[in-house]
Amino acid sequence: MLGKVALGKYRLLRSLGSGSNGEAFLAEPLRHPQYRVVVKVIHAHVVTHERFRQLFEAEVRSMANFDHPNAVGFIEASLDDPLGPCLVMEYVPGATLEAVLTLAKRMDPERVAGLLGGLCHALEAAHRAGIVHRDLKPANLMVLNPGTPNETVKVMDFGFAGFAAKPHIQLAELTGHGPIFAMGTPAYVSPEMIRGDRVDGRSDLYSVGIMLFEMLTGHLPFNYPHQERLLAAHIKEPPPRFSKIGAGDVPAGVEGVVQLTLAKYPNERPQSARELATMFGRALGFDLWTATAPAGWEPVAEECEPEAAPEPPPRALPKPTDPFHVIEAFEAFLPERLAAAKLRGFVEDFAGEVLASEPGLIRLRVGVPAGYKELKQGSGIFGWFGARRPAVARGQEPIEIELHMEKPDPSQPRLHVMVSFRPLRDYPPRDCGQWQARCDKLNTVLRQYLGA
Repeated sequence: MLGKVALGKYRLLRSLGSGSNGEAFLAEPLRHPQYRVVVKVIHAHVVTHERFRQLFEAEVRSMANFDHPNAVGFIEASLDDPLGPCLVMEYVPGATLEAVLTLAKRMDPERVAGLLGGLCHALEAAHRAGIVHRDLKPANLMVLNPGTPNETVKVMDFGFAGFAAKPHIQLAELTGHGPIFAMGTPAYVSPEMIRGDRVDGRSDLYSVGIMLFEMLTGHLPFNYPHQERLLAAHIKEPPPRFSKIGAGDVPAGVEGVVQLTLAKYPNERPQSARELATMFGRALGFDLWTATAPAGWEPVAEECEPEAAPEPPPRALPKPTDPFHVIEAFEAFLPERLAAAKLRGFVEDFAGEVLASEPGLIRLRVGVPAGYKELKQGSGIFGWFGARRPAVARGQEPIEIELHMEKPDPSQPRLHVMVSFRPLRDYPPRDCGQWQARCDKLNTVLRQYLGA
């Protein structure tokens, strides 16, 4: 991609990183090479979703009407660029809050207040415009002029956190082997997103509360090595008191605001970003909201929110010609990170084996006997003699499962799941009725694990 030109006028210089939705590139405008912009190219697997065009256009319209000094500016977009759908945004030199925290470990309350004020001004404007970020974390906040009296913050990726239509549950999340568990978004996700409840701007405030806790204490409030334990803590566990983790020097009033912002239910938290900033400033004895107001900025008059387009009708299930190929479908109301934890539990409880995981698809097996080694096609007679095929009791043949998952509305924690059950080639079942009954039972169990 480097050296290629997006939208006919932005040359891609280097990659800035890749996320679940797309890859961001530093780019130079051909007519003004002294300037820099960021071009985000949407991943191909996101574009294939049947509602992508509708969702992309809706988000671009909302972002085109949203402009705030504490949010990274939107410049333009294209759905039909040869490189793929692209977004062009302001380039902000600086360091992410994640990088700043790595160096600082902890920040004093006054420095935290300065960053919080700018963040709350951006969130207040976005929430009033009907835009919820849904993925606030230190890596999505740029700190300008870090460590100076002019230090401030800009929010990145407003409006584009919900494009990933095919959930990607990494292999390590299903097997427990790999360095992914307590990394990234799960550390900052709100309890209502985990529960699958309706999400509004107060969900963003919970994520802000996590970051406030981290900036003031040098620790995350919940820092378990396994994702399912981490998600459960967001829902059930109270955050530790600052004095218990070596941060007893933080004023009690400041800690009280942070603890309130981390309440498990939205109606127990500050009800707006402005209220959060006001409470935090009051705990320090000054008017934080006024002190951090962007000079000369005036909010745009609010527009009526357009009606949501109707969802497409559910797809008809394919009808397999093989009677031993069973297909079922259901909907699960939970975010993909919680789905990952639930599916890992299913795999462990049924002694399953995960074969592969890619965006929108997980392949696994259950009931495979110990010592089984699959015979590959074309291995010849010598391969057949060398293959191990332990015996299994009739009616206990292994089952291969494919889970095809999509999010009908990528901004909501709802998954459409189609499950395909097939026998392994080396263990063909004989009783069709018994086989289908076993598949139906497994489908019921899967629904229970995913809360469907």
